[in-house]
This record gives sequence, C-alpha cells and structure tokens, in this order.
Amino acid sequence: MLRIILPFLIMVPFLRAQTPHAALASSEAFMAEIVNKKWECSFTAYPQVRFLGDKIEAMAADAIISTLSTVSTLEPGIVCAQYKGGSQAVYVFGDDLQTFVLGTMSEMDEFSVAGGASKLPVVGEGPLEVDFKENPFWKKIRVHADKVEVLDAEGKVFATHEAYAFLPQVLGVVLPEKRVGMVVLSRQRPGMGWFLSGKLLGTGVRTDKSGYFRPVLKSTLTGFALRSVQFSYALLNAGYESLASGQERYGMENAANYYGETSEKVAEAWNHIGTLRGYRRSYAKAPEYHQKALDHLKTHLSSDKAKILEYSTDLAGSRNDNGDFAGAKTALAEAHPLLASGGDDFRSAYLFYQQLGMAEFGLRNHSQAARLFLENAKRAEAAKMTGNVTESLLYAIPCQMMQNQTAQAEASLKQCMQVQDERTKANPNYDYDTWKLAFACVALGKNAEAEKYAPTRKRQNWVAYEEYGRMVSLFHGNDRTGAQSLAKDFMGRFSNIQEINIRNDIDPIAVKLTEAIAEQTPQAIAALEQVWAAQVDSLRNRPLKNYVFAKVMMTTLARLKSGK
Repeated sequence: MLRIILPFLIMVPFLRAQTPHAALASSEAFMAEIVNKKWECSFTAYPQVRFLGDKIEAMAADAIISTLSTVSTLEPGIVCAQYKGGSQAVYVFGDDLQTFVLGTMSEMDEFSVAGGASKLPVVGEGPLEVDFKENPFWKKIRVHADKVEVLDAEGKVFATHEAYAFLPQVLGVVLPEKRVGMVVLSRQRPGMGWFLSGKLLGTGVRTDKSGYFRPVLKSTLTGFALRSVQFSYALLNAGYESLASGQERYGMENAANYYGETSEKVAEAWNHIGTLRGYRRSYAKAPEYHQKALDHLKTHLSSDKAKILEYSTDLAGSRNDNGDFAGAKTALAEAHPLLASGGDDFRSAYLFYQQLGMAEFGLRNHSQAARLFLENAKRAEAAKMTGNVTESLLYAIPCQMMQNQTAQAEASLKQCMQVQDERTKANPNYDYDTWKLAFACVALGKNAEAEKYAPTRKRQNWVAYEEYGRMVSLFHGNDRTGAQSLAKDFMGRFSNIQEINIRNDIDPIAVKLTEAIAEQTPQAIAALEQVWAAQVDSLRNRPLKNYVFAKVMMTTLARLKSGK
C-alpha cells in the first residue's frame, strides 16, 4: 500500500491549538468563512455537505442529491435548517470552523447557566447548574462531563441520562425510546444555551482535512449504523481526537438501537472502532474497544467460538501494538482452546500464531518467536498463501538477527525473495508493496537486491515506501550521488509538507532522513537525530514491526555523521 508522510510534531492531536476562529465574531463573517466548502458527514443522507449562505446542499461523489433551502444562523458558529415536517438540522461548528456536530432535532429549549459558563465541564470539574425558561417537563438540570441529572422542584435528582462530549460547547445525551439530546452552550452569550432532543446525532469535518470518507472496513453493519461507527476514522485522520470519541460513543448507541443491545453487531461495531484506532496510531485506546467487543461476545454470544477466537486475536494484536506483550499472551492463552484441530482453519491459526510470535519477540523470547514465524511460513506454504509466506519470513528475519544468526536470516531473506519473484512473475502488473523486503535487504547488506524490490514512481505529491528503500539502498551501495538526487526529487514532490498524514511510526523519521540525505549538512543531520530521539520510544513499543527500519536507520545515521 502506498503511504504519504509528514514531520512528527505537526500531527499529534493534543498539540492542536483550538483558539476561536476570527470569523466567529459575526454571523456574516462566519457564513463567509464556511460558504462553498465541502465537508464529510456521518449522515448517510448527507455524506458530503456544502453551505451556500441561504441553502445547504447534500452531496455524494460531487453530485447534489438534495437541498435544504430554509436556513438561518442561530449565532455565529450555529446553523439551523428547517425540514418540512417541523424538525430541524442543527450544525454546531468547532472553534476552528473545520468540524461540526449535527443533530436532527424536533425540540429546542433555551436555558441559562449559573456562573455564566461558556464551556462544558470536563472530567474532574464540578457540574453546571442549568435553569430552563419554558420547557414544559424539565425546570432544572445538572450537567456533568459524562451525565445529565434532571432535578425536581426540591432540587433532588429524579432521572439521570448518560452523556458524552463532542466539542467544548456540545454534549451528546442518551435519552429514552432511542432518542438523543444535545446540550449546546452559546459562545456569544456566556451563561446561555440550548437543550435539543430528537432522533439522530452526527459529525462533520472538512474534506480537505480528512480526505473523502468511505467505510474503511468490511462489515455486516449497513447504512447509517455502518457509517456512524466507522466515521471516527475521518475525524482521527484529520486529528480531532475528542470529536472522534464522541462520534464513537454515538455510533455504538446507534448500533445498539438498530440491531438490539445484545446483538452480535454491537460487538462487531466495538471491534471496528478498535481496529480503526489502530489504523490511526491511537494505540493506547484500541485495546479498550477490542476488549469491549470480546466482553460483549462472551456475555451475549458465548456459543460463537469462532468469533470469540477472532476477537481475542484482534485484542492480542492491539495489545501488542500498545507494547503490552504479556497482556497479548494472556488473551491468546485464554483463546487457545478454541483453535480448530488439524489445521482446518488456516486464517485463524495463522493470525493467532502471528500475534503470539509478536508477543514473544516483544518479551525478548527471540528463539521462540522465530520458530513461530517459520512454522507460520510453512503453514501458509501448505495453504498456497504466498503473500503470507513472505510476511512470515520477513517477521522471522529480525528474530534471527537478534540472535546473531546472520546465515539463517540471509537464508530466510533468500527464500522470501524467491517466493516474491514467483508471485511477481505470475502477476507482473500487481503492486505487491515490497518495501519491507527492500529494507530487509538493506539491513542485511544486500543493497543491489534491494533495488529490485524498490521501484521509483514519479508522482507529484507522495512518495512510496519502496522509494525510500531505493534511496537508502543507493546510499549504502556507495552511490551517494544517486541517493542524494533521489532524495531531492522526493522533497520536490511536496508543495505543502505540513498537510501530509502520518500513518506509521517510521514516517516522521523518513521525512527527516530524506532531508538529511538530500542536503547532507550538519544542520540536516542534527535535525534527523533530534526526530530519531523523539520517536525511538514509539518504535520500541512495536519492536518487531519497526526492527528492520530501525536497523537501517541507525546504520544510515552513522554513515551520515561520519561522512563515509
């Protein structure tokens, strides 16, 4: 798969400053700022949205599918659109006007907040005391970070509703009868706000921040339930961690409403969210969601042994990625009795032992890890799954290198190259994503061989990992001029390097490595060292996945510093 990369310190979500946009000063400036820009949306009826001042266009694949023509601004940052049946769509924008929370609501009631608050409480802070003006049922509520308490005339709690944050001004609320609520605080009038109730909640993000969104994972979920569960990927892709958490929580509520609270699809939804967190390098959060998926299965569908095995392996994978190798082994040990005997289920056995091998490597049991990966290679060969053969061999090589078994590692590399050559011969037009093989060649000093698996691709705004493999193979193959020329070409492909997405641990280092090879100055080499030092702990958390790159990186940095 082809990846795009950028410097490390730009995309870490918690470093993103969220100061209010200047256009929030007036409704006119606000509408001028958002007009004619496209947003990805979690609603299936509005997969993309464009605001045009007096109307809102719903779009799909750049085609207009519907239009809302009764549009008004409640205040700068909040847009309301009326439906014919009397309900309304309410868009509450984030402070930087790059995202919004969308509610399809039938009721809206204004309230006042004691103390003049303009932001919701976070965990650890006291609640907001809220008084309604004209709500026929609720007179007072108490708004916490994670719940809303409804008070009676004497100030006692008579109902509690779970809540979850989207934005500093927007809280989602779980209501009875599959309804949802929104607590929205005013930016313009501190101490004022609205409580909305209706059927649906969702989020949106600027297309140029997230990319065009389509559900990423295959699923048995469908329609709005599917899009709600997987839309957090677009938000994480754009760097909006808090908003993604709110979307995830609503997506799960929506899945339970669609399919039933005890349905297998609820477990599938949790598992999707965990997997997507892993895709976006949110490694600490992913195991929590995979654990929820597994717990749901064990509680409500304990007879589905195959699915429990699958989700246990997924949990082990996310724990491995988070550096919890002992926890990964525990999950696998509990699931081991569920493995089919006789090797009838290749995929389940292969993935199970792959994660076990990763855990053993993380625990420095390198001999045991090598054995598991070599056995997996034989298992894949017997099943004629050649892609899995090369994958397993590439995992075995670091295990052998860590034991100073250079001859064995070279033999595994030779076998891996033979299998890959056969695959390429059988289907020469297929892109096999051979960058890991190219880097393994460089790590073992096979620089000429690395070039074979590291083709260049002339593109305008991205660089494939194979091309980085070619750059370092040339550098270590004593063609520093060729490596430097290629590095300069890579740097020239990016018109705005700060807008490119990090996808893997190696990405921020690869950019600085390219700059260092392109410039070969003390300043560029020092900048590379600085990023390497900042990122190396992250590499260690996933030692097997990053071992070969780290090996190449260390030798390259040493040669750059020595000038030889």
